[in-house]
Amino acid sequence: MIRLKAAVLLILLINIGFAFRVTQGIDEAQRAVIKAYHAGAKDKAPYLYSKTKAYKEVSAILASEADDIGSKIFAIRTMNYASKAISAAFSGVEELTPIADVPKTKEGQKENFQIVDLKEIKGRLDFLRNNRGVRCSPKELGRAEAFYDALVYEMGKEEPNSALVLRFFNEASTESKIAESKLKVAMANEFECYTGRKKIVKLPEEKPKEEEEPKKEVEKEKKPEMVEEHLKITARIHFDFDKYNIKKEYVPILNEVVKTLKENPFVKVRIEGFTDIIGPKEYNDKLALRRAESVKKYLVEHGIPEEKIEIVGFGKERFIATNENPIGRLTNRRVEFIVLKVQGE
Repeated sequence: MIRLKAAVLLILLINIGFAFRVTQGIDEAQRAVIKAYHAGAKDKAPYLYSKTKAYKEVSAILASEADDIGSKIFAIRTMNYASKAISAAFSGVEELTPIADVPKTKEGQKENFQIVDLKEIKGRLDFLRNNRGVRCSPKELGRAEAFYDALVYEMGKEEPNSALVLRFFNEASTESKIAESKLKVAMANEFECYTGRKKIVKLPEEKPKEEEEPKKEVEKEKKPEMVEEHLKITARIHFDFDKYNIKKEYVPILNEVVKTLKENPFVKVRIEGFTDIIGPKEYNDKLALRRAESVKKYLVEHGIPEEKIEIVGFGKERFIATNENPIGRLTNRRVEFIVLKVQGE
């Protein structure tokens, strides 16, 4: 198995060489993900495959911010984990992989990144890793670990990119919370993924034909009701102060929204725009709506019918972070997506 793993990794890295450019690295990383997919890793090694894909996403994000070194690091890491996923798919054994320790906070960072709590995320990841989270919520755990590593990397810089710190934090925090929720459900209900034991369920006995209940009359067709649920992808994007143009770093998120809506024809989406606390209410209401409109325009330009999209601007409402510091205000300057799905379709 060690030889197989080494051989796979060698194949993935053979064409990189010392003239490793960022675009080449991303292309190689994408090919590595495809190799893992064709090896069956998506189903046979979901934790490692999810982590591989997330590392590739981090590589692309860093490349979009002109961080050549970071993009290369995570592209190589993508290929490394693709080889692990392929090996696990062949062996049928998927094991946890190391994650970074919480680094010491540098002077000034504590004040600038008050909402970014690395210890909280690391503690949640440790809980998941120590309680069979790799079995009960493998995809979310793999993705959370990858973005946690990206967050540690970015905060290790002399001058971290605040937008990237926020994005990596949001990803790691959201995915780890989803994974924790799934694991706790599995623990409470003693699911097989947690206990390792199959749960025997008795099927109800069939009634004799003569005792069958008469069929009920077909109910009159009810008009489908609209129900709301949060979009099942990370879809929050943020804006610079007093701006409503879409920043390039959020294009991958919007592309994922486009993909989701195209793959779910019975789903509509409401785009909600928000601002921070600075400025008069009337002005902020209009600015929040413009942010929602700019996102709608992007979706329409990429093939989503206008009738599938609603927009609304809330302005100085529903803050999700403090307005006492720049990163908190950046967090509040956002657009969110709410799915409107027709029941029964």
